[in-house]
Amino acid sequence: MAKAVTSKKQRKSATKSLRAHVPFASQELKNSRLVVETLLDCIRLGDIESFREVLVAHLTTVNKAAVAKKAGIGRRTLYDLMDPSKEFNPGLSTISAVIRSLAA
Repeated sequence: MAKAVTSKKQRKSATKSLRAHVPFASQELKNSRLVVETLLDCIRLGDIESFREVLVAHLTTVNKAAVAKKAGIGRRTLYDLMDPSKEFNPGLSTISAVIRSLAA
């Protein structure tokens, strides 16, 4: 069998097609006190959808490993809370740990 012929010509890299990642830059989402107040208001109103949206938006702007360590829960638990394909049904201990860590 004959060998397959490969081209010696080098291709240009695709760096021009790459875009820079721009994380959330909102200062309100980084302000943990404001986020805690908003989360508590969502609990008072019984609005679990808004609670999840605010929590996920805040967690995307901060270091999740630091929040998990401060709250005393696993990082995987935070990622499970953020996963839109999973049901959002956290326990009271998880919610209270996250809120306590954000308020501290």
